[in-house]
Amino acid sequence: MSVSHNYDQMSQPTTTTTTQTKTSKRPSRFNSKMPVVNSRLAELARITVLLTALLQFVSYASGLQTVSESADENTICLYQEYNTTYRKEIGAVWFASKDPCLVYSCAAGVAKDPQAHIVVTQVDCNEFYCEVGSELRSVEGSCCGECVRTHCQHNHTLYAVGESWHNDADCTLIECGRLDNGQIVMNTYKRNCPALTEDCPASRLEERNCCPYCRPLQTARIEELQDNVAESTDDIWTAEWYRNHPCNRDCQVGAEPMTCRYKFVVEWYQTFSKACYDCPRNLTDCSRPHCVMGDGLERSITVVNRMMPGPAIEVCEGDEIVVDVKNHLLGESTSIHWHGLHQKKTPYMDGVPHITQCPITPHATFRYSFPADLSGTHFWHSHTGMQRGDGVFGALIIRKPKTAEPHGGLYDFDLSEHVMIVQDWIHDTGASIFSYHHHSRGDNKPHNLLVNGKGRYYNRIWAEAKQAHRRAEERTTQPVEPLPKSQVDFVQTLPRQARLAKTNTTKLFPVNSRQKRGNLNEIPLELVPHQIYTVRRGFRYRFRIINAEYLNCPIVVSIDGHNLTAINSDGFDIEAMDVGSIVTYSGERFDFVLNANLEVGNYWIRLKGLMDCSEVFTSAFQVAILRYEGAPDEEPTAELSYGHKAEGIELNVMNRGPGYPDTKTVAEMRALPIYDHVSGIDHDTLKPEADYKFFIYYDFYTKNNPDFHDKDLYAMDMEMTQQNRLYTPQLNHITLKFPSLAMLPSRSQLKDSDFCNETSLMDQGIDCRQEFCKCHHVLQVPLGAVVEMIIVDEGFQYYANHPFHLHGNAFRVMGLERLGENVTVEMIKQLDQFNLLKRNLDNPPVKDTVTIPDGGYTIIRFEASNPGYWLFHCHIEFHAEIGMALVFKVGNDDQMVPVPENFPTCGDYNPDLRSDEGTTEDSGSSKPITASPPNTGGGGSGLEPTLITLMISFMLVKIYR
Repeated sequence: MSVSHNYDQMSQPTTTTTTQTKTSKRPSRFNSKMPVVNSRLAELARITVLLTALLQFVSYASGLQTVSESADENTICLYQEYNTTYRKEIGAVWFASKDPCLVYSCAAGVAKDPQAHIVVTQVDCNEFYCEVGSELRSVEGSCCGECVRTHCQHNHTLYAVGESWHNDADCTLIECGRLDNGQIVMNTYKRNCPALTEDCPASRLEERNCCPYCRPLQTARIEELQDNVAESTDDIWTAEWYRNHPCNRDCQVGAEPMTCRYKFVVEWYQTFSKACYDCPRNLTDCSRPHCVMGDGLERSITVVNRMMPGPAIEVCEGDEIVVDVKNHLLGESTSIHWHGLHQKKTPYMDGVPHITQCPITPHATFRYSFPADLSGTHFWHSHTGMQRGDGVFGALIIRKPKTAEPHGGLYDFDLSEHVMIVQDWIHDTGASIFSYHHHSRGDNKPHNLLVNGKGRYYNRIWAEAKQAHRRAEERTTQPVEPLPKSQVDFVQTLPRQARLAKTNTTKLFPVNSRQKRGNLNEIPLELVPHQIYTVRRGFRYRFRIINAEYLNCPIVVSIDGHNLTAINSDGFDIEAMDVGSIVTYSGERFDFVLNANLEVGNYWIRLKGLMDCSEVFTSAFQVAILRYEGAPDEEPTAELSYGHKAEGIELNVMNRGPGYPDTKTVAEMRALPIYDHVSGIDHDTLKPEADYKFFIYYDFYTKNNPDFHDKDLYAMDMEMTQQNRLYTPQLNHITLKFPSLAMLPSRSQLKDSDFCNETSLMDQGIDCRQEFCKCHHVLQVPLGAVVEMIIVDEGFQYYANHPFHLHGNAFRVMGLERLGENVTVEMIKQLDQFNLLKRNLDNPPVKDTVTIPDGGYTIIRFEASNPGYWLFHCHIEFHAEIGMALVFKVGNDDQMVPVPENFPTCGDYNPDLRSDEGTTEDSGSSKPITASPPNTGGGGSGLEPTLITLMISFMLVKIYR
């Protein structure tokens, strides 16, 4: 979606004069909303108030005298100056002509001395202040000087002389200038709009970028999109096709919603495939369709339509989204979750296998169809196995008219090219890393970070440079030019190499114009291009961050020299906050406004990995480039290193509580009042006590998880290296067992006794703290109940951090605190009993993904207004896939939306254990029997009766008859 920035200067630009304010300077703690005190009149008014408390002040006799008169001796002061006597009534205030810093006033007498008298006060310049955008300058005849305007002010924003900005009110460009006499003025320039090239009917007339625009008639492309059975065509395999998708448009008030159709083909693929030709030596080749670069190291990936990130879905609120997902994986199922959408009308489209749908099997196509009913920054991703970490994810942006955006006045442009998807990156497939880590001694630490699927592997580049230097020293007796004194210095030579590569480019011809592919045997990592974001000086841009990572690597985002004005998180607006950096956790989204008000140039956008990406492990970091229009086509010169720390406040800080001046937690953000009337998060959630309270606690436990530790062959307590021990993450000491069927569409086959939770297992005498428990962990709440979760990270085994995501509902973040290195749930319950857990009931922020501090807690609330089965899980894939999750059952089965006719079903097949419900238990498996709760009471793992149960039931029926 391109935006024009063309303006024509009017022959006589409109000039607005900013008046100068004659006030004295006040310390900087006063903000721009304080009133302006004007010149001496304001000084007099302020002094008058002060003098009411100074009536007992000592009279100053020099140059004045008080003369008694028979009639007015108690109400008149006589003031004499230069042989002239002046009569002043009580309350009068005046300045001395000789010394403007002396203020005189006529004060009434007191009981013992009723005669009126003159009080003299020295002016205190510290009692006055200049308006923001002005500065104090000395002026002859003024005690404290006068405030002189130095900046332009427009819509509560200050602009320096020479800066320009776009005015939303009348679609003009305004420039801050200074006249020859020093007076500050604002020059206005009218926008130059292209003429309409056709006779456009009113029904097709729209406004885009402040200019009239004639919407084209529907074309064959749209008709093709509306063809439900048409085969995929070549154009859906390019990012350009999605950028030009008819649904990617300016959203207008009152416009008709559209049905937006997409085709997703999921398949195995490869970075630097044959599609990349001579990339990166020929940078033009890097822009070819299907060229997925990563960081330059070749590896297998799983992608949609041969893109990473996958196709971006950008629609308007109210549109209908239809996506046909075709599984081309060879022997591997898939599913797509629409992260951020709550699927209130279509719960069976949530995309969680075995919870809301059956997995999409190989060679099958599944159609997702749901309304775009929640504006904001969302994303789609696979919810099967490690596919998200291998590349199955993409942006899902739902916009609404800018006039309907609460923060629409803070930015000029909201462009597709300013979406920033960040991810952790490892140089092997997720399944390989998973098996190596869980069954052997392999680690799970990300090697690198990527921005929109690309980046440089600086740590490898620097290491190889050092090795090459050492080898050169060994091969020659001649002195070798020393390696730069640091890795930071070395990397500064890379832009020159990159610029040399850019000269070796050719016109982008169709693929079939070359007889042979020209892939390089060895990819020069230092030439892999950066992601570049372009802005124009004087404008404000809305950026959207999406964290799509799948391992434990929170990412800090900052931009050199620029503040970030955070305005939205997880699709919900917050009170705007100016910060220096934002920490994002897996599954989170943040929107911020960047004011492009610096000198034209290139600036680093920095990503810094924390936790498993920290300097303790891999020191993973990445950079992109913020490029102003008119800047040279080169990289910034600022130093690069993992140790860089951004200035300013760090928002969403990791493993730290509130109350620090340099950091803010998400609990310290404030939601806008507009959400007090939104179902699920309205003011009912802010009542003093919730209807249901759950303590959800977790840690990594020393248990023989039979999936990874055979208690007889290689148990946790047997002699083995520490690297081979796998500590199991569990919620309330329970591992979620996914059923073979899908809960929502097959709910008629389920009963309450199929589910388990901490209470039901204790009622059965099962102590999950001592044994390994794995079952269908479900918490049931009535429809409409206010639910509070106190989520506790006990933090004994590791110094870690976990982001949690709730499906089907957003929630209020009521509180967040870190109490120490570790904590127990019993301690938290005791603190709560004495009302010592901090809860904020004043516009707490709304989110759907939130972090839990290590050794601390996070409190969230939501109203269970969306009936269905909804997953709540850690968003670190290695944890969720082995059961660090539970399911909320909201409402009764008959209150849930029926699934469509012929909706796919799944389940076990074992004719020897067939039941009326059509489900079976895999008792014939050769796997060792785990310590799962039995199939009795409420804590069993079995969804189906066993053969013995059927026989007993049959005998009871016979006896009854």
